[in-house]
Amino acid sequence: MYDNSKWKQDLMRSNSAFISIVWPTIQTKCGGGRILMVEPDDSGVDFELDVTCGIDALQITETGCRGIAVRIQFCDRNWRSFTIRKCRTSLAKTEYEKRKTQIDKNAGYIYPYLTCQAYIKGETLLGCGVAITKNLYATPMNKINHTTNADFYIVNFDDVLDCYEYLIYI
Repeated sequence: MYDNSKWKQDLMRSNSAFISIVWPTIQTKCGGGRILMVEPDDSGVDFELDVTCGIDALQITETGCRGIAVRIQFCDRNWRSFTIRKCRTSLAKTEYEKRKTQIDKNAGYIYPYLTCQAYIKGETLLGCGVAITKNLYATPMNKINHTTNADFYIVNFDDVLDCYEYLIYI
């Protein structure tokens, strides 16, 4: 059975890391502004923004508001790649399926304008990549990582058009 309290702890940890570690590093390259994290409960706008649209954070500027998809990995290495869930053993729709449909239909569906993947060790940002989501999903996705409950596409930062990479050499 799935531990909902563990999921909430992981979400809070990722949100905190994005706000305090990642966003201060990338905000200028992303156009500045302030960030509001989408924290879904079981219903409402936050739930739909997260589950249906794939938006984890809202970037608020003087010009307007746009969504950001955020994936934080707490690990010992900067893998310099985006990971995009391709399929799940549960057969539930994945971010890959949802984003491809939203982008390909070109019908004004809401999806994250930016996608950010960050690698953090302790309180140190090892590196991250930020790409326009449309550019990321236009990149050929041939490399797959298999896990126990899902398969992920692996897309190197270098392969994505106009990807901004923040890299630390340690």
